Amino acid sequence: MAKVLVTEKLDIEAIRLLKSEKGLDISIDGKTTAETLITNINQYNAIIIRTYTKLTKDVINSAKNLKLIVRAGVGLDNVDVSYAKSKGIEVRNTPRANFISVAEHVFALSLSLLRNIHAADSYVKGEKGWDRNLFIGEELNGKTLGLVGIGLIGLRVAQIASAFGMKIIAYDPFVSVEAMKKEGVTKKEDILDIARESDIVSVHVPLFESTRHLVGKEFLSSMKPTAIIVNTSRGPVIDQKELIVALETKSIKGAALDVFDSEPINDKRLLSLDNVVLTPHLGAMTVEADKRMCIHAAEAVIEFFKNFDDFTSR
Repeated sequence: MAKVLVTEKLDIEAIRLLKSEKGLDISIDGKTTAETLITNINQYNAIIIRTYTKLTKDVINSAKNLKLIVRAGVGLDNVDVSYAKSKGIEVRNTPRANFISVAEHVFALSLSLLRNIHAADSYVKGEKGWDRNLFIGEELNGKTLGLVGIGLIGLRVAQIASAFGMKIIAYDPFVSVEAMKKEGVTKKEDILDIARESDIVSVHVPLFESTRHLVGKEFLSSMKPTAIIVNTSRGPVIDQKELIVALETKSIKGAALDVFDSEPINDKRLLSLDNVVLTPHLGAMTVEADKRMCIHAAEAVIEFFKNFDDFTSR
């Protein structure tokens, strides 16, 4: 039997799927701490995690029998992936589970900022009056959307943007001119062209050392003063300190942020700005995406051990 530890809540259908599979022994412990994980992880052959379980070098060193790590989600910044792989542990995530939800959230954020939804909502609920001229907004139609990264999520954003009548440009050194052209996207070889030409910048790259502060002072200072930036990827991809300066000085129009350097937010200056919309990492938080993430994670475990004769033959 392959022993599988689930450390965070999974959808009931995913649990049912795992438990119905012969050859898997499923343990669910939603109160696992770093200390107990180090002590107990040697008992397990696979682990399913979500957001809050951290698989550090110390944990991985204790995982003598671990063969598989599955994250029900996309980002793997809570897993030391390279170290796990060096120990012969396979690492998987669920990249196709939440890209629709995240892409839709980009437009929820963009429209909220451009149409002053957050301010207007507070105004109406506070019974402050009915002066619509206070909240004159802007359309998406005709604007240029600049994508920093065009993987699954970025591509979906481009498809939706096209329906809004937007022009789409993108920077991604790993995607060809031809592949972008097929999707109606113009490739830019210089990331600063995205800053200079875009009315809305949307960031869609994973967090690596190479992408940390990819959007920094030079990028932000190259943006139009009428432009906004949207981040639903990972907070540190944007240099948050430089972004706050740009917002405070109004060198850019605004920002719509779902991710931050620290979550919850530790730089309180962000909370006082009137040209930002902030959400608490909600991009993937839909009923549909949650179910898909959990089921895809369960399927990854089942598929892995079906092909692992040492366990399925026992």
